[in-house]
Amino acid sequence: MNAGKLGTVGLFTRTTIAAMMLFAGLSQASAQEASDTEKLFKEGIFLREQGQVFSSIEAFETVLSNNPSLHRARLELAVAYFRALDYAQASKQAQKVLDDPKTPENVRLAVLTFLAQIKRDEAALTAKPHTWEPSISLGALYDTNVNVGPSGATLPGGLVLAPGSQPKEDWAGVLQAGLTHTYNSPLVLRMGETPARFIWQTSAGLYHKGYFNEGAFDLTALTIATGPGFIAPGKWRSKINLQVDDLYLGGVHLAMYTSIAPTFTWQFNNGELTWDAMALQKKFKREVDIGRDSAFYTTGVSYGHLFLQGKLAAQGGAHVFTEDADDSRFTNRGWEAFLGVNATTWQNGSVFGRYSYRKAKYDGVEPVFNMSRNEYENRYEIGFAHNFKEGLMKDWKLSGSWLRSENHSNVSIYTYERDVTSVNLARSF
Repeated sequence: MNAGKLGTVGLFTRTTIAAMMLFAGLSQASAQEASDTEKLFKEGIFLREQGQVFSSIEAFETVLSNNPSLHRARLELAVAYFRALDYAQASKQAQKVLDDPKTPENVRLAVLTFLAQIKRDEAALTAKPHTWEPSISLGALYDTNVNVGPSGATLPGGLVLAPGSQPKEDWAGVLQAGLTHTYNSPLVLRMGETPARFIWQTSAGLYHKGYFNEGAFDLTALTIATGPGFIAPGKWRSKINLQVDDLYLGGVHLAMYTSIAPTFTWQFNNGELTWDAMALQKKFKREVDIGRDSAFYTTGVSYGHLFLQGKLAAQGGAHVFTEDADDSRFTNRGWEAFLGVNATTWQNGSVFGRYSYRKAKYDGVEPVFNMSRNEYENRYEIGFAHNFKEGLMKDWKLSGSWLRSENHSNVSIYTYERDVTSVNLARSF
């Protein structure tokens, strides 16, 4: 679904309506219109501008049923069909006005421009019902505390650390590869007063992080995801993602994760509000992880806003989560929040910064320490990205970041600091 191209609908319509209204004088029946017809005509315009395009269509159709030659109503009806993504009807109504020999030349030009816009948007809508997008990313990172292992998001409670454990530094290579298929349905669905498009997206991916010396902490993830989505251009979009992740740690089968994650985004002028949630089932394979099998649930909201004509973006959000594990030692619940900014600082390049806070409280008692964990984590990240637009590296993206994690816990062995500096080169085809 090319949402960018469909986004031209609103802009074109606003600039075209004024030109089309020059045609108001063409109707000979205007002066004799009954007051109720004029009221219904104005109501149709009001409903359309309020986003109630289907009610607007009904109003204009009623006006035309009583006044078939009232071309100003027919033009407004064509615009309403255009906003409803019904390009066939929009073309039909505009063509009727164009075919009238009484149509003035200046209005004829506006209608021809409108018909050309309809043809372009219709072509964009139906040209590629199936799209494939392969991608690849190669990178390297330097980790100052490898032995704390994957985060709690991957391994409930993180790795079980031993008293006296010392940080281990190491370099790692990172490989990511994926393939995404998107089906764009040519059908337009009516959801209340909103026209929406249906899509179905499926992807498969590989992620591998391999340390040069500390191979026991290598992490590999094989991912398959699929799910439906709906897009109402300029208003909202939604998706349900069904995903399976097969995880390996140090070359040993770690776990199988199965999740379902719905999202819904409302679009505003220069801003978006998103609600998301996830239900995740974690099944572990190693004997050492007995008791870690869990059900993880999270939900929250985030808001993003563009400033300075899109050169500066800011986003923030908060989530709550709960994880119920077979062993209460790994059962935890809490909340997290984040704030980030992204700024375009040079041609085709940007920098970003992000801060996040996560607080978790565990139910069970830690062996030896005879207490339940209660901890919080601060994360600070800064980075850059540059898109190459020409030359040998055309269409490649170079990015890098520095991430610092500071975990604080009442159980001393889980208090640590970690810095990860990374750089990678990526491309979608």
